Order: sequence, then structure tokens, then C-alpha cells
Amino acid sequence: MKTYKPSNIAPSQGIAILAASSLVSGVAIGSATAFISKFIYFIVLFPMGMGFATGAVLGLAVKKNKIRNPMLALGWGIVGGIVTNASLMYGQYINFQQETEQIMGREYNLTDKKQVEDQINAILKQETGDSGFVGFLKLSAREGTSISRGSSKIKLNDTFTYLLLIELGIVGFLAASIPFGAAGEPFSEDGNDWYGEKQLIGSVTEDYKDELIRLLNIDDIAAALLSSQADLPMPRIDVYARSCDAAFNSDSVIMVSRISMNARKQVESKVLLEGLISHLQRSQLIP
Repeated sequence: MKTYKPSNIAPSQGIAILAASSLVSGVAIGSATAFISKFIYFIVLFPMGMGFATGAVLGLAVKKNKIRNPMLALGWGIVGGIVTNASLMYGQYINFQQETEQIMGREYNLTDKKQVEDQINAILKQETGDSGFVGFLKLSAREGTSISRGSSKIKLNDTFTYLLLIELGIVGFLAASIPFGAAGEPFSEDGNDWYGEKQLIGSVTEDYKDELIRLLNIDDIAAALLSSQADLPMPRIDVYARSCDAAFNSDSVIMVSRISMNARKQVESKVLLEGLISHLQRSQLIP
């Protein structure tokens, strides 16, 4: 059994689409979250949603454009996470400006937008040494951030501002890990397509696990006898195969998983071995 390794091939058109997806999805998702945060915001949950949404878009771009370079996908995933975070923070800066304009209009009768903008920048400059977006970031980091929950606001101090930095890390991790995993999925270079869904081809009892793995590792495929009985008692070992419809005679992906029942009576699956076998070996393993 051979170990699958991505070819690191990435079509130039696919790279361009992945790059555009990274930038566009980051701006769209970050801006939308900033708008929603004016009304409600859930700590950790929203960053997870942002990261998953950005990663899902990039993972789809990786699959559609047949990008088999995990490090390239990881890089653009990180960019997507950074753009998402930056768009969220800039959107919150716009929210800050709008809220301050309303306060100044109500409290000080200031309605001229230029005067209001100058006053905001003067306050930021006095408090942080910088005006504009940079001053807002410094002020947020120093004073904490107000998190809206309906009609009430919770003020986060310096300690909890670190929590926001952790949330930014969550966004970046999910945005990068999803396309990275997608690019590392088995791809048939002969068929120029991704391998299909896994199909159960047989099972063995738990006590045959070590012998089955040993036979597959030494390529003694013909000796690895699988049972077609579907209701073997758990824990058991299930063997799955994935093939490429565009190149049936190419290598197949074989995955060996341990199926068991946990303490909560839930079925769990743990992958023990995964690799490639030739078409001839597949015919020996699957009668």
C-alpha cells in the first residue's frame, strides 16, 4: 500500500480564482458580521461562523478548480482570514463613527459631517496619538470593546480584549485549515478528478485488526480476507474504498477504520490506515 501525497499542482486560472475568492469572501463576510454586530454579537460563536464561512468558500474554490497544493491553499486561507478580520474591524470603525455622529448631533447639535469627523479624529488623536482607523484600533485595544446584546451593551476591559484576539485567531485557523484539508484530499492524476465518496467493501473482527494492517502494509493484498457480513458486532474494523470514475483502472484509495460504541451509546469511527492500492490489488481485495 502506497502513501498518498498531493502532486502540488495548481492551475494558474484556479490560483487566480482562489485569490479572488479569498479577498471577496473576506470583505463580504467581515462586513456582514460588522453590520450584524450593531445589534447582537456572540463571543467565540460569531468568529467561528466567520472562519467557517470563509474557509468553506475557499474550500469550494479549491475543489472546483482542482488545486492540489495544500500549502498554496493554506496561504490564501490565511489571507482570507486576515481580510475577514480586517473587514470586521473596519466595519466596527464605521459603526463607531455613526454612533459618535448620533451622540454629537443629539448632545452638541453638531450636524455638519466634516465637523463631526474632525472632532472624532481630534479625540482619537488626543487619546491614542493617531487618528482615523489606526486610532480606533488603539483605542479599542486600550479601552476594551463594547459588545452589543440586543438593547444592552457589555464593556470588555483590557483583559477581555485578549479574548477578542483569540477570536481573531479562530477566524484565521478555520479560514486556512478548511482549504488546506480540501487541497490534500486524494486526487487521481490519471483521471484528472477527485476520488469519489468512500464505499464500504468489507469488515473484519477486532481481533483480526493487526493482521489486516500488516498484510496491507506489506502489499499481501490477496491474503487480506474481508467479510461481506454487514452486522459484525462492534468493535469491528471496516474497510472502505474510493475510486475515480474518470479512470477506473487507476489506483484506489483504501481506508481502514475502527468502528465502536462509546459510553453514550454513540457510534464512533477512527481511521487506522489510509493509502493507495493498484487496480490489480483492488481486484484481489474486492472479489
